[in-house]
Amino acid sequence: MGEFAKEDIQVAYDHYEDEKMGLGEEFLNELLKRFDVLSDKPHNYGFIDNQAIIRDVKIDRFPYVIVFDIIGDKVVVHAVHCTYKHPKRRLRD
Repeated sequence: MGEFAKEDIQVAYDHYEDEKMGLGEEFLNELLKRFDVLSDKPHNYGFIDNQAIIRDVKIDRFPYVIVFDIIGDKVVVHAVHCTYKHPKRRLRD
């Protein structure tokens, strides 16, 4: 997992914990569930770029997507993007 993705997760966790204690933990649980599904079947998710490299998958209950690509047999997570902020720009410049 890239540093940007780790930072995205921390920001989201902190935001939800500020909203309501325990909500950040719920976010992490949903994220981990999606990571489990993603690791089993990464090719099941559609491309979001013209080069057919980058993909994303929505996290249940929260307005976030996991932005990733597949390199060899590994899933590389680039971002955990909030779809409320910059809905069309999922990767940082």
